[in-house]
Amino acid sequence: MGTAAFLAGRASSNADPVSIVICGILFIVGTVLAFDWKGAAERFYHLTSTVTLGFVGFATPRTLRFVGAVIALLGLIGVIAEIAVEIR
Repeated sequence: MGTAAFLAGRASSNADPVSIVICGILFIVGTVLAFDWKGAAERFYHLTSTVTLGFVGFATPRTLRFVGAVIALLGLIGVIAEIAVEIR
């Protein structure tokens, strides 16, 4: 019991593989939306506008492309940070 309590508060110094995968997926999805690959931003816009209750406001496919670029940037930063932890 004492060992479990001691180990519960410790964080591993290695990168978490799940975080690398999640950040990689975010980077890929964000890149696809940002570059509107095969009309992905427009398709996603039409999907969300039909599924969402009410109105979508001032959102356009161009807005989704901007959001996709931000998601891609955050995913890339996450992958780089996790790999940097692994290298250290």
